[in-house]
Amino acid sequence: MFEAETRLAILERLKTFYDEAKKTEASAIEGTFSFDTLAANAKEFEKTYAEMSLLIEAAFPQTSWGQYLDYLADELAGLSRRPAVAATVILSITGTAGTVVPKGSLFATESGVQFSTGEQGLVPAHGTVKIKASALSIGTAGNVQKESIVKIPVSIYGVSAVTNEDAARGGYDEETDDDLRERLLFAVRQPATSGNVFHYVEWATSVSGVGAVKVLPLWKGRGTVKIVVADANTEQPSEETLQKIRAVIAENAPIGAEVTVVAPTTKKINVSLVCTRGTENKEGIRRALTRYFKSSVFKTSSKIQDLTNTTVIISYAQVGRVLLDDSANTGVEDYIKLTLDGGTENIVIPVDVLPVVGGVTLLDT
Repeated sequence: MFEAETRLAILERLKTFYDEAKKTEASAIEGTFSFDTLAANAKEFEKTYAEMSLLIEAAFPQTSWGQYLDYLADELAGLSRRPAVAATVILSITGTAGTVVPKGSLFATESGVQFSTGEQGLVPAHGTVKIKASALSIGTAGNVQKESIVKIPVSIYGVSAVTNEDAARGGYDEETDDDLRERLLFAVRQPATSGNVFHYVEWATSVSGVGAVKVLPLWKGRGTVKIVVADANTEQPSEETLQKIRAVIAENAPIGAEVTVVAPTTKKINVSLVCTRGTENKEGIRRALTRYFKSSVFKTSSKIQDLTNTTVIISYAQVGRVLLDDSANTGVEDYIKLTLDGGTENIVIPVDVLPVVGGVTLLDT
């Protein structure tokens, strides 16, 4: 191991070596030709030390980044960075009966997020045809709200209106360094072999848009496995994402395994409290608890007992801690009478249930 050195330290050492090796009375003090030569070399050596430091960081998963992390993931575990995915949506297109809506027709939101139809459609007698479309902007930018796709950038003869009755879903950004690093370390540190629990986690998380995975082996007897999946936003994944996971697992799972891949069901947790100090913020409380539920309650663990547990716990104490630790957003600096679903105990829920914040009630003292 080495330590990076500054230009000044290198220069002083070069001057010492120069004084020891020179055969003349030539001076190496500042302003002389010898000093300028040594100083120029010291600057280049400083850059070399810095690059050597980066080389060490790039060589290990814990500190690597970008393309170098991609190389490590492929070499050590055969993993690839999950690419970005475009959101999809079903458009309701209104027009004159018999109008053909060509494949590749463009529709957009007021803010300019464009969607392209993936197939040709024909407006029926009742005047509205439903066509699947994909966002042109790959990633989460395409996940727009329902009834927001209302513009027709390029007019289509016979088409008068468009909307989306449901939100566009399934748009995910390219996997980040941190997420790829987490998958890589999981694969290296956990013995994923012969279709064990860790293997199912690896197969499921190889699909773009997958966030958290729970594995329930033997959930309906010998040879059965249940995979519960939340998306990258720790929300219910689209059916398209679930189908991709099923395809990957079907290709890799042991022969005879009966695998069920599902989205988690949701359970609303109602919260109430009296804020005794602070400027209470109901929406801030909702956001803070939502982050806690996503990051701590429903998540992939590297411990096999956590991956295969049939229940998870929503901690009453942790909810209180979240409110106080994030007081800048929740506005809660102290509280009394905190309840979760009307009680003051931990809430135990099945592992295939995703908790979401229901009502937030701020009581008077």
